[in-house]
Amino acid sequence: MKLHRGFRACLALVACGAIASYANAATIKIATSKGIGADAEVRDHQPTTNFGSSTELATRIVDNFPVGNTSDGSDRFSAMYLKFDITGLAAPATPSNSTSVRLTFRNTNLTANRISDTATPNPALRTGLAFYGLDRDDPGNSWAENTITYLNAPGLGSPTSPGGDFNNGTKDYDFVDPDGSGPLHAPLTPLGVALFPTLGTQNHLAVGEELLFSSAALNAFVNQSLAAGKTSVTIIAGILHDGKVPINDWKNFNYLFNPKEMLTLNTDSAYDADTTDPNNTLGSPWSAASNAADANGFSPFSPQLIMDRVPEPSSLALLGLGVAALVARRRR
Repeated sequence: MKLHRGFRACLALVACGAIASYANAATIKIATSKGIGADAEVRDHQPTTNFGSSTELATRIVDNFPVGNTSDGSDRFSAMYLKFDITGLAAPATPSNSTSVRLTFRNTNLTANRISDTATPNPALRTGLAFYGLDRDDPGNSWAENTITYLNAPGLGSPTSPGGDFNNGTKDYDFVDPDGSGPLHAPLTPLGVALFPTLGTQNHLAVGEELLFSSAALNAFVNQSLAAGKTSVTIIAGILHDGKVPINDWKNFNYLFNPKEMLTLNTDSAYDADTTDPNNTLGSPWSAASNAADANGFSPFSPQLIMDRVPEPSSLALLGLGVAALVARRRR
């Protein structure tokens, strides 16, 4: 029996709607504003100070003195700690096939000379962030945003451990290097690197624009935490370059990213998306946008963990059975 044209159209809409709904449901976005989530910066030159309530989330490094110098002066290194609440996300029948960490820019000084090596010159060389995952069984996963400092931050070596010398302006991550050096039971796993985007024709990276990091190592790290029934994952991010680069603009990056405490984005009225067009309208599209969390704890410009899950065959099969049932009913 032929199906009425109107019914066929209705059936197509139902099927497309169901597929679209399923596709949306397969992407999970978790902001640091959800549940036990947290974001904070820790600084070696202010080792006992907590910055959990700050409206900036930054990483920077400056090393003007030789290693071992105890009068470091302006030397500094800071890293960003991100905790994502995965409570209730039991290990799926089919794990995530792609996982990303998303950060959004807070300031307006990310110009070409800050993100590209123009001193060597080698404009193709850009700096960025290195990401690390804290071992899912490490007790440091219980860190709290209102108490974390450089001295108690998990994954940073103590002054006597192989993971860190605690000289200001040097990185103190505890992880096993590819050559096998470092502590035997290092709590951090290197997850990869995200470079800052190129500018193109714009004058700086816009406030609210994203830096997106993904890797196979990050995906495995999150899936393994889910499979182990963990309630949170901690990811640490720090500037990629060292503190001795001969590029002044690479020193002391300030106010890089929006934490969940930044409830309204900075107004970026000077943003020019196309400096070759004198008639181009200035202003970032995200100027003064709201970053307030919704009822589900999701804030759009806070650090996010994004998981794309593989559609489960059983779910797709159920969708097909539903469509078939509608067809059969119509035929009767």
